[in-house]
Amino acid sequence: MVFKVDVKEQQEGIYIVKPEGRLDADTYISLEEKIKPLFAPSTKVLVFDMSELDYISSNGVGVIFQAKKAIEENKGTFIMTNLQPQIRKIFQIVKALPEKPVFENMEEVDRYLDLMQKKEIEKGDEPSEI
Repeated sequence: MVFKVDVKEQQEGIYIVKPEGRLDADTYISLEEKIKPLFAPSTKVLVFDMSELDYISSNGVGVIFQAKKAIEENKGTFIMTNLQPQIRKIFQIVKALPEKPVFENMEEVDRYLDLMQKKEIEKGDEPSEI
């Protein structure tokens, strides 16, 4: 199967990354090239939808961990959702599951993001420039 990566901006500063196929030594660079521009402070939430990822090697885990670290260093939120059982097992083995919850599906992610935004509105802070 050919490896593909779909990146879309759901709303300003919220990106969904959807890798498809095998993420291994031959394909991890293509994922890395697609997501590096998202490591900017303007990215508030980075969601990895893993529903179409069939296989992940240590190279792939490394790229995902790099993304998590970059987003969190910029005070953003990193989320993984729809992990296939074999992919979840790899992250459990390397103890690299994020401390934030791993969501079962995109509906859970949307509910979480909605709640986050409501909490920010309730704070009543003045709008800031990005």
